[in-house]
Amino acid sequence: MKKIDWEKMSKPIILVGAIIILSVLRPQSFLTANNFANVLWSVSVIGIMTCGTVFVFLAGGIDLSIGTLAGLSAITVVEIIDKMGATNASVIIGIIAALCVGAFAGMVHGLIITRFNIPAFLVTFAAQSVYLGLSMVITNNRIVSAREPALFTSIGSMKILGFPLPIYLMIIIALISWFSLSRTTFGRDIYAVGGNPEASEISGVHVSKDIVLCYVFSGLTAAIGGIVLASMTQQGMASTGSGYETQVITAAVIGGVSLLGGVGTVPGCIYGVVIMGLINNGLNLMSVPSTQSGLVQGVVIIIAVAFDALQHQDQSRKKVKRISEQIKGTASS
Repeated sequence: MKKIDWEKMSKPIILVGAIIILSVLRPQSFLTANNFANVLWSVSVIGIMTCGTVFVFLAGGIDLSIGTLAGLSAITVVEIIDKMGATNASVIIGIIAALCVGAFAGMVHGLIITRFNIPAFLVTFAAQSVYLGLSMVITNNRIVSAREPALFTSIGSMKILGFPLPIYLMIIIALISWFSLSRTTFGRDIYAVGGNPEASEISGVHVSKDIVLCYVFSGLTAAIGGIVLASMTQQGMASTGSGYETQVITAAVIGGVSLLGGVGTVPGCIYGVVIMGLINNGLNLMSVPSTQSGLVQGVVIIIAVAFDALQHQDQSRKKVKRISEQIKGTASS
């Protein structure tokens, strides 16, 4: 008799369980097509960013700067529209500039981490403050409105077959990420690097180059998330995107991604994103105050991270040892 893999079965069981519970609690408002579309729309930015940051997680790294980098990218596009005028040309130039900001920032992260052997946690934690500071300087700590032109505002609100455009963007990026990780040599190398970077280097994998590319893609999806977020809210400000890194990490861990590297899938990430969306939606439908909903989200994060740590205890010890050696090397130099 074939043994049941409860680890794989737990995800659909939890998803179905969450839907059943919320359906019982709010039968008239939860089980509607419009509500499900709203759930997916509300987490689409998180989904876009998670599908890019998963590359970093799988390679054994972490990116704490994605929230403020998304904010900086949002400010880049709305500032260009504001300065050049609300035209389609300014929207295109602004979007290209924002994407370049995200990709360049990711490249810088990757190069600093690989060239100077500095832990990703320290590099991206510092970058988080840098991008927030830049956003405040650029905007002079004011809100920049972006209600025109329609080409820009439609990114966050236009519907196709009844579903908002950001949902389709999330699906497209998820498919690109899934294909890259599961159907290419680059994807296989990323899993190998996250599992054992030293052995990967010996076997001929270009570890440093692959890590840099992971951070470039993470920065690029952070920029896309920032652009979509600016279009949704029709504005840009220094605090845009702040805190999104926590939601991305939570969604990834809920979806089975190990923060120690080498374990996880894109479908798992989407599952984690949807679960987070259902939790938030359920709390909103039950009119739970924001302070209490924040408490619930915090508990979910703790449980998810604790579960991840219990699943990968041996890998955790090796990872901690490797990071400690990196920090010692950085301090001595």
